[in-house]
Amino acid sequence: MTTLRKVKPKTEKELHSIIEKELEAIEEGLVLLKYEYELVKGNPDFLCVDSGERLVIIEVKLQEDENILFQALRYYNEIDRNRYIIAKSFSKKTVNPKDHPRIVLIAESFSDDLRRLGTLVEPDVEMYEYTVLRTEDGKEGICYHPVSLPKVEDEPAPQKTMEELVAYMTKGSLVPVFDKVKNEIKSINKEIEEYVTQGYVGLKYRGRQIAFLVPHRKSYDIGVSMIDEDGHTTYEYQRIETGTEDYSEMMNKIRKSFENLLEKK
Repeated sequence: MTTLRKVKPKTEKELHSIIEKELEAIEEGLVLLKYEYELVKGNPDFLCVDSGERLVIIEVKLQEDENILFQALRYYNEIDRNRYIIAKSFSKKTVNPKDHPRIVLIAESFSDDLRRLGTLVEPDVEMYEYTVLRTEDGKEGICYHPVSLPKVEDEPAPQKTMEELVAYMTKGSLVPVFDKVKNEIKSINKEIEEYVTQGYVGLKYRGRQIAFLVPHRKSYDIGVSMIDEDGHTTYEYQRIETGTEDYSEMMNKIRKSFENLLEKK
């Protein structure tokens, strides 16, 4: 009968070496793209691709460390922005850049506070606590224990009205200008509809957003939603602070966005 003994790696590098040899112990089909992939903000421990062709960022700590989540989110921000470029740089592997990356955190333990924080961020965060085991003849392996994150039972915020959104602006002189711009966008086509979210007024044509107005305390933003040649949506906006700004260029872009939708239909 083989006896297994729990051991603790002396350094993170030692732990990395054990993990790299047994990546599939985390998840079947997980393939390493690059160990310590170089980014502007640092190097994630492992950049992988899963069996569904999705990028996976794996950050590892030898023991409990409150910084692990924030480190991983910094890496996620850069990798997510550049996922199409990254997919091309690993052309020998099959990476689907349409999917946002996953975040996997591995540590000896996670505090209750960190588990809670993991539920409050996007993207979803997966946490695993590890145990390294050694046999009598010196062979080592690793086991992972998925961490259950607390369930968030927040009640959905009540839907805001147009009046509540506009009232958020404390600079009263901006209200008529806000309404004027909204009506000017709607006048582009009689089928353009307005809708209200928790933070902005959207304007859509046959279900596709073309523009949005975001109220702030002493200003508001005029924004345009545009679809590029690859089918990705990009956004631009202009901030209005006095009500006297020239927003004609932004209106031209909104009209162009509307025309692009007509061409695609």
